[in-house]
Amino acid sequence: MSNIRDVAKLAGVSTATVSRVINHDTDGRMTEETKEKVWEAIAELNYKAPVKNIHKKSHSQSSASGKDSVFRIGCVISTEKDKYSDPYFLSILSSIEDHARNNNFIIPFVVTSKELETSDSLDRFFDPPLDGIILMNTLSDKIFEYIQKNVPAIVGIDTGHEAIDNIRYDHFLASSMAVDSLYEKGYRKIGFVGSAPYESKLEDSKRFRGYLSAMYSHDLPVNKETYVNCHWQEEECHEFIQTLYKKKKLPEAFVVSSDLMAMAILRTLYDLHVRVPDEVAVMGISNIEMSKYSNPPLSTVSIPTPEFGILALDTLKQRIDGYNMLPRDISLPLHIVVRSST
Repeated sequence: MSNIRDVAKLAGVSTATVSRVINHDTDGRMTEETKEKVWEAIAELNYKAPVKNIHKKSHSQSSASGKDSVFRIGCVISTEKDKYSDPYFLSILSSIEDHARNNNFIIPFVVTSKELETSDSLDRFFDPPLDGIILMNTLSDKIFEYIQKNVPAIVGIDTGHEAIDNIRYDHFLASSMAVDSLYEKGYRKIGFVGSAPYESKLEDSKRFRGYLSAMYSHDLPVNKETYVNCHWQEEECHEFIQTLYKKKKLPEAFVVSSDLMAMAILRTLYDLHVRVPDEVAVMGISNIEMSKYSNPPLSTVSIPTPEFGILALDTLKQRIDGYNMLPRDISLPLHIVVRSST
C-alpha cells in the first residue's frame, strides 16, 4: 500500500507539499504545475489519504480575511527530568512558543524523547495529526521513521538526523573557545567534565574532542585523571570532584559541558572550602539564565537559545509551505561570557 512519502517521491516534492495539496491548502504557495504533479502521483499510486490526515478548514481559516491557516506543531525535548525543569531546553521552547503566537501556530504537543521511546503506542501522541514537529534530540531509528511517515514537516535542533534541517551550534568550537579563554587568563592545568552520546564513550563527544584539540594546540598537558564522563548527572559531577579533592589532584581549572553540571561543581567546591577562582576556576557551556546568579557567577560559552527557537520555527514554516530543497545544516555563532568563576 502506498504512503504519502511514495507520492512525494514520485511527484518530486516534499511530503509537506503533498499534505497541503490533499488538504487544498495551497493558495499562493505553489504553482498549478506542482499541484498537477501531486494529483497525478496520487492517481498513479492509488494513494488513499487516511481520514485523520485530511484537515478540515474552519470558517476562520478559510474566510475572506486572508489570514493563513492555524498550524498544529509539536516539540520533542531532550531531558531525563521533567520536561519543564531543564532551563536550557525550556529557553528554546519558550522562544518557539513566543514566536508561534505571532505566526499562526499552536503547540498542543510537547513531550520528552524518553516518553516517545518508552511508549507502548505512538499513535496516541499523533492523533489528531500534526502539521510539523521540532526535535531537540536524536531519536531511535524506529521512532524517527514513524514520525517521518506521520508528520509532513520536521526540523531538528542539534540532532543527528541528517535527513532533516538542523539548527545547531558547533560543539567542538564551544569547548575550544572555553580552553582558549582559560589559557588567556593564565590557566595551564585544565580538566574536563562532560558527557557523551547515549551508549558512547567520552571520546565520541565533540565537546571533548574540542577540549583535546585546544589543549594540544596550546601545548598543554592532558591528565586522564582530571577528565570524566558524568552522563549529564549532577551527582556524578559531585563524586568526581570529591575524589580529585581527596587525592589532591584538582587541576587549576575545568571546562564543563553544560552550565548545570558546572554549577554542581561550584556547589561541591564550595562545600569543600575550595575557593573559586583562586584555587580552581570553572567555565561552563550554554549560558542559561541562572548561571549569572550562581556562587560565584559562572563564566560560560553563550549559546543563542532564543535564536534557536525562532530559526527552528521559521525553518519549519518554510517546509510546511512547500520548500523542498535538500536538508540544511545551520550553525549559529557562540561567544564567551566572562564572570567571576574564572
